[in-house]
Amino acid sequence: MYLVNIVTQENNQALTGGLRDVVHIIPLGHEIDRAVAPFTKNKADRAYILAVPPDADLDPGMVKKQHYFVGRVTERLQDLGIAVTFVPVAMFDILDVLKVVSCLIRTEKEAGNDVYVNMSSCGRKTSVAVTLAAMVHEAPLYYVSADRYATGDGEECEHGLSIVENVRTEVFQQFRIMMPRPENVGLLVELFRRKEAGTDGMTSEEIIGFFHGANVHGYEKLHTAERDGYLRAGKKRALLNRTNRGYLRELEEQGYVERQWRGRNFSIRITQAGEHIACVSGLVPGPRM
Repeated sequence: MYLVNIVTQENNQALTGGLRDVVHIIPLGHEIDRAVAPFTKNKADRAYILAVPPDADLDPGMVKKQHYFVGRVTERLQDLGIAVTFVPVAMFDILDVLKVVSCLIRTEKEAGNDVYVNMSSCGRKTSVAVTLAAMVHEAPLYYVSADRYATGDGEECEHGLSIVENVRTEVFQQFRIMMPRPENVGLLVELFRRKEAGTDGMTSEEIIGFFHGANVHGYEKLHTAERDGYLRAGKKRALLNRTNRGYLRELEEQGYVERQWRGRNFSIRITQAGEHIACVSGLVPGPRM
């Protein structure tokens, strides 16, 4: 199956009443052809190029080489009338790639735009994260086939590592990836945010307070004073049971959180698997551009 540029009046209307933008997300390694070739046959309005930042704490020669390719791809896309935005990403950090790509997809789709994701213009490790993000958010994911590979510096500088002579752009079949219920995704994002800020874990009282602030069903009608009254009146157990049986048990069974006990008390900590869910949710803000 190949990318088809079909534009109808109905599909071209964004949720806000305007026109849809066609937006491509292009995580970039040492490639040119694989990033640019799809646009010889398919229209796009905007593109995000993702690569390591210019001041990345990596080998300076590698960073300089990478930004040569960023520059070449940017020039080629702009020549085709495509507006380009560079997004710095820690490309060797799966969580950062998940966070940034998911946030971009979610933001653009909420604006009513059509989003496509190129998983062939980056390295293998990055492409795994890119694929997961696209599948979770049901964004078309595509692969650009190479006809051959560069055999010298001259060809690499002109085409990148992969040379595309006949454009073949394959769109992958979507597979639904089951995410936790929205309330639990929100809790995982909050646990991730706290861990990033240096506060690892939440007590049951903090989780109840979080659900209250997020207007989760069963918690939204408890104004602060009423909630505290529940706790003082010895009705804390009902709220704890609702929290444990309704939400935490599911997250524990899925392996996304774990309990850390201190005597009779415990706190809920996010696991590495839970961090991946938080980042792929699209709710963790990406970098400022």
